[in-house]
Amino acid sequence: MINAPNILSLIRIVLAFVFAVLLFNSYKFLAAGVFLLAIVTDVLDGYLARKYNQITLLGKILDPAADRLLALLAFLILFLNHGLPAGLAIFAIFYHLYIILGWVIIFQTKNISVQHTFWGKLNSFIQAIMFFAVIFNFYPNVFFAAVAISLSIAFVNYTFRGLVILNIIKTK
Repeated sequence: MINAPNILSLIRIVLAFVFAVLLFNSYKFLAAGVFLLAIVTDVLDGYLARKYNQITLLGKILDPAADRLLALLAFLILFLNHGLPAGLAIFAIFYHLYIILGWVIIFQTKNISVQHTFWGKLNSFIQAIMFFAVIFNFYPNVFFAAVAISLSIAFVNYTFRGLVILNIIKTK
């Protein structure tokens, strides 16, 4: 079903590609503006879906897909053109692909969508700050360690949560 939150997720998918093209071509201010707009659409689509009970199967697919696409493209372009260390880029890209794979496995086997955790949201926030720091060359090295740590914590958190959901690990 197409509704306002799903339209916002579709817009975010388009914005991810616009952001990538702008950033790849070093239009830093425009890229940062598009990235910020994508963040706003992410917050707004989640808010509208919950407030107006417009959570749909399509939205459960589009929203995380848009989030991961934006992050994957950002890490790739920042590595290729803006000095992001290779190790961090590889780890971040692996993390986001791993999350996608885990989400698909859980969705296929349990027919549920895994909700974001505090650690996942914190990781996304720290990554967004790092993206701006790298784009504007504002002490980016300070943020590389923070992102590596937040990625590691979110990775462990989501792995544990997925194993519990799949009944591979029992918590009680």
